[in-house]
Amino acid sequence: MFRPMQPEIGQLLALDGRKALVTGGATGIGEAIATVLAAAGADVTIGDRDVDGAERVAAAIGGAGVAMDVTDPASVEAATASVGGIDLLVNNAGTYLEAGSILDQTAESWQRSIDVNLAGVFHCSKAAATAMVTAGRPGAIVNIASVDGILPCLGTGYDSAKAGVIQFTRSLAVDLAPHGIRVNGVAPGNVPVPTLAKIRSGELPPLWPADSSPSGLMGPMMRQRSANIPLGRPGRPEEIAHAVLFLASAAANYVTGHTLTVDGGWTLV
Repeated sequence: MFRPMQPEIGQLLALDGRKALVTGGATGIGEAIATVLAAAGADVTIGDRDVDGAERVAAAIGGAGVAMDVTDPASVEAATASVGGIDLLVNNAGTYLEAGSILDQTAESWQRSIDVNLAGVFHCSKAAATAMVTAGRPGAIVNIASVDGILPCLGTGYDSAKAGVIQFTRSLAVDLAPHGIRVNGVAPGNVPVPTLAKIRSGELPPLWPADSSPSGLMGPMMRQRSANIPLGRPGRPEEIAHAVLFLASAAANYVTGHTLTVDGGWTLV
């Protein structure tokens, strides 16, 4: 017997009146996250070093764009304050451009990867959590990790940083639980994004130097894994955004410290 969905079920995913900050939201997965959260009723601010891109996305969703460098605590605090009572933080900003074998990687290259992909998550989480606790506003933080933090793939710096994000998510969830702040993560799999398209077209430099040292990372084993996704296709940015919406919503009110793998089964084979 057909029964229509009850309104209260749909309301579980509603973010009406919630103020959200999405870092790295000017393109790709971040843009999709910002768009989906806005569609769910959130008032979304997009923080990005690409201010023009942030403002473009903000204009499309009725939100706000703000300059933000996640490696700079002062920039992070200013962007967070501009939200005006933050309820939801999505730590999406990251880079995998510091890839390659450790034999070629410099200490500075390693540090840049850690600064953006892991320390940036700390800076943003600290600013958002401090604002939430000071205002007495229980909220949610969702960190975008990667399947690379589960199975080695791209480079020691990126893989290690993303693994750190997964453990940071668990630790922060316990840390902030007394304040009613839930902390979860999403680990995307193979999701084509504009940055990768620009690398392939030569608009951006390649992930690996042309004369790079032989490495097991990004080698035949990794290519085989990427070609054998059980669901048979790459993911789409909006599919990552839907997972973020779930973790940010009342539907996940009893979920904290969990990193949801959204990879079409990539990590299973």
